[in-house]
Amino acid sequence: MTDSNLIGDREAAARRLRILLSAYACEPCKGSEPGTGWNLALALSKSFEVTVVTRTNNRASIEAGLSSESGPRPQFIYHDLPSIFRRLKKMGLLSTQVYYALWQRALGKDLPHQLELRNFDIFHHITFNSFEVAPGLLARFAGVKIWGPIGGGQSLPPALAATLGLKSRIKERLRTLRIRLSRWNPRLVRQLESCDRVLFANDETRDLFETAAVKSSGQMIDVGVDPARFAPTLDSRPGHRIFSAGNFEPRKGSRLLLLAFQKAHELNPTLRLRLAGDGPELPRERAWVASEGLQDVVSFAGRRTHAQMAEEFAMADIFVFPSIRDTSGAIVLEAMACALPVVCLDHQGARLMVGDDAGIRVKTDSLKTAVEGLAAAVLTLSSDAALRELLGRQARERVMTEFTWKNKAERLGQEYRRLAHLASTR
Repeated sequence: MTDSNLIGDREAAARRLRILLSAYACEPCKGSEPGTGWNLALALSKSFEVTVVTRTNNRASIEAGLSSESGPRPQFIYHDLPSIFRRLKKMGLLSTQVYYALWQRALGKDLPHQLELRNFDIFHHITFNSFEVAPGLLARFAGVKIWGPIGGGQSLPPALAATLGLKSRIKERLRTLRIRLSRWNPRLVRQLESCDRVLFANDETRDLFETAAVKSSGQMIDVGVDPARFAPTLDSRPGHRIFSAGNFEPRKGSRLLLLAFQKAHELNPTLRLRLAGDGPELPRERAWVASEGLQDVVSFAGRRTHAQMAEEFAMADIFVFPSIRDTSGAIVLEAMACALPVVCLDHQGARLMVGDDAGIRVKTDSLKTAVEGLAAAVLTLSSDAALRELLGRQARERVMTEFTWKNKAERLGQEYRRLAHLASTR
């Protein structure tokens, strides 16, 4: 290596790498994707010069969040579509997916005129996590490009489709066909192959593109957790309080959970189920609970804020995540951080988060297997305080070693430095 190369490497090591993050979803005090955008940007800014491109709609909450932060902080660039598109979206005449695709396309055209992209070492797209809409800046950025963690490659297990209404079953079948055809989409494959690193959020999405000539790939859950915000309580837990939370939409598996709880309650009448969340399926599930005479043992908490969720976990003994199609689920990590044992299906992101030691995972071979498996898991945990304590303690430990924002930022930091070094030696 020449002296000039050595000097260049030393200079690169001495300065903080400049990272450009694309985070359409980015808001403080939120879970899921908005929480991912905010918390990763904040954690990464402790080690790198971070600039985040996000929506104008997020500006007020971001600036309020920044005012309470000390030390290095990310810089934000706010970008959005003309107001007519925002109004159409608000009126429900433009879906979030279509709006997001238009936003990414406009970003790729407009940002290079507003920002000198050559000033950044790495471009990293972190939210939204679906692979179906490619980052608008991929083709315009000449430096190191990272996409992910990306998900969306998972499909609803056919055996569990019976828990859905007819319209939802048809929509899921059409979606499954679209997803499977994606592996032969030449434009999408080229975009993946143009990246220096692609991170997959679950096995299903990684396997979907196993034939693509991706330069480098890895696996990382797309969500994380703040272990200070979500922490165990010292309250004794009697074992009969079952809790679940999520949007009431077909893919979230609320009917599957209710069927399993009904079966478990027949064998243990002390069990109680509390469901938090809102959505289009809520009236249907309320009606089913009433028709089955379960209204005295199943309660609906409605939509809860991110802060209120910590209170809900403190009142629970067992957390059930029945989602039948999900990239991951931040709510699972939050429950684990609160030392709650988790019952979930043995697939997709839940399988990776819970692992072998933080709860009980249930097979999806048939509807009967899933219902009976969930019921048996709830009954086992409700009757065994020692097992609940063991799995809960291991769940918290698993979160602390793998899924905190600090952990994720440190791992990404290693990726950034490695890729930047490789780029400097080309």
